[in-house]
Amino acid sequence: MFPRVTLQSDRLVLRPFESGDAAGVHAVWNEASFLRFAPVGFRYAGAGLELAAQWCARGDIFAGVQRSTGRLACHVTLFGADWSAMTAEIHYWTAVWARGSGFAAEAARVVGRWALTELGFERITLQSDVRNVASRRVAERAGFRFEGVLRNASWTRSGRSDLAVFSLIPGDL
Repeated sequence: MFPRVTLQSDRLVLRPFESGDAAGVHAVWNEASFLRFAPVGFRYAGAGLELAAQWCARGDIFAGVQRSTGRLACHVTLFGADWSAMTAEIHYWTAVWARGSGFAAEAARVVGRWALTELGFERITLQSDVRNVASRRVAERAGFRFEGVLRNASWTRSGRSDLAVFSLIPGDL
């Protein structure tokens, strides 16, 4: 389990989710482009507000809250940690109102750097459906390096596709 901390960037406070974030999470989970690329089996896609509130109450990290307004702009999380190899994967989404603002890249950059420098991870992997151009741009703008393509590895509500694989290692910083 990752430590519960609060990180900051120029425009965001990255903190554990709180119950007050539920409406923003619910809006993302029910938005067409999120649903298009949500993996088959992702049980929260299209979920109701009550389930969003339960998810937020778990305190998962990180809710990216815009510093100037306090509004939920994005979500970034680390998962699938292999603590012996010190590797993990990163995932993100952006609220509809915040898309195109660079919030997801800013948050992924801060969280990736934190994992490598503060927690001692050696590799953070990021995978994105090749059809999700916006997600691939976020990966690049966050400093992740493109490594290649996993063919036919993505299974989403819009069908099978390839996954673009990116990574961030200490030498990239």
